[in-house]
Amino acid sequence: MEQIKTEKLVSPDLMSHEEIEQLLPCLDELIGWAKQVQEYALNQALQGEKYEGFKVVAGRSVRKFEDEDKVADTLIGEGYDESMIYERKLATIAKLEALVGKKKFATLLGDLVVKPLGKPTLVADTDDRPEYDMANSAADDFKN
Repeated sequence: MEQIKTEKLVSPDLMSHEEIEQLLPCLDELIGWAKQVQEYALNQALQGEKYEGFKVVAGRSVRKFEDEDKVADTLIGEGYDESMIYERKLATIAKLEALVGKKKFATLLGDLVVKPLGKPTLVADTDDRPEYDMANSAADDFKN
């Protein structure tokens, strides 16, 4: 099989407006397909398939406690105060709404809840969501 030449791919800043317009409808499908190829190749590699120039490695990992209760008991046994080893955190909006009930939640806390504008996303104009308001974007908030 002939190798796919990625150097033929042009930087977006070198593309015309029309070329970008032609590509935009295909990108989600291309990205999805590329992810499927990566996932398939990984699964095959995990079963012993070799791909020239590639190897399987362990991804990034985050440390965690095997038994949090044991950790707390050990530290408390060593004289550390509970307030030093536990963090107090407000429950999520969804949990508090379920606790209080939707109507009472709206009455008590409704004016304290804000929903910031989501990250701008380029979608087809057939999408039901209203167009992004550039005047009220988060970037403008930081300018003021």
